[in-house]
Amino acid sequence: MSVEEKLLSYLKRVTADLEEAQERLKEHEGKGREPVAIIGMGCRFPGGVRSPEDLWRLVVAGADVIAPFPADRGWDLESLYEPDPGPDTVGTSCTAEGGFLDGVADFDPGFFGI
Repeated sequence: MSVEEKLLSYLKRVTADLEEAQERLKEHEGKGREPVAIIGMGCRFPGGVRSPEDLWRLVVAGADVIAPFPADRGWDLESLYEPDPGPDTVGTSCTAEGGFLDGVADFDPGFFGI
């Protein structure tokens, strides 16, 4: 085989490899351009916020969602608040308010196997 034939053979092989590499690159770049579909958004925050729209309204309004302890949690509200707790005061809170989610008492742990 002459030098020219060897060179031609090499160039054909390199050209085939280059075409394959270009095809793989196109496939890879195409994957990066696939559309992203947001199929759902949710959020839950104090103040009755149950959707991104509710959260936005709350932020725009500058609303204060701090409220007293909820009565639907099974907590002993009479002994929970201790404004001046000492080191022996276990299970109390030095604040009587907080940011609490609505409807937590409606959670069904049995449904989730908890």
